[in-house]
Amino acid sequence: MEQLLQLVKDYWPVALCIILVILAAQWLVKGLIRILSMFVLIGVVLVLFFQFSPEQVIQMGRTAVQATQEIVDKTITPILDAELKDADITFQPDGSYEVKTASIRIVGVKGETKATVFYKDEKWEVDIGQLGSLFQERLGKAEAEKTTL
Repeated sequence: MEQLLQLVKDYWPVALCIILVILAAQWLVKGLIRILSMFVLIGVVLVLFFQFSPEQVIQMGRTAVQATQEIVDKTITPILDAELKDADITFQPDGSYEVKTASIRIVGVKGETKATVFYKDEKWEVDIGQLGSLFQERLGKAEAEKTTL
């Protein structure tokens, strides 16, 4: 027992980080369970009290997801298209690239799905596959222009 206490005293920052990671994971899991249980509760209420069939409830969920995708396609895609149209794309010999627009900078490696996005003083690791085929097409077009020059 004394050795365990001495170990914790020596490595208290590590122990604190482990405790914080466990608490954060627990908070995240609880949040996901709450959201999932809310959707299940709404589905049960619709089926039992409003006489919807389970298929109708599932179809409502699919319709909501499609509507959300349409909104993204109508709002984010045109903005991304406008940004990428005037973007400066540079390729490095090691296979990395850098996309600079008026407001963002994207740094990544060709063939990898992860890239780093810089916006003002913020930095995020993102899956560029979520940016859609528009980004991939623009990147491929810029690389083709580079090789023809």
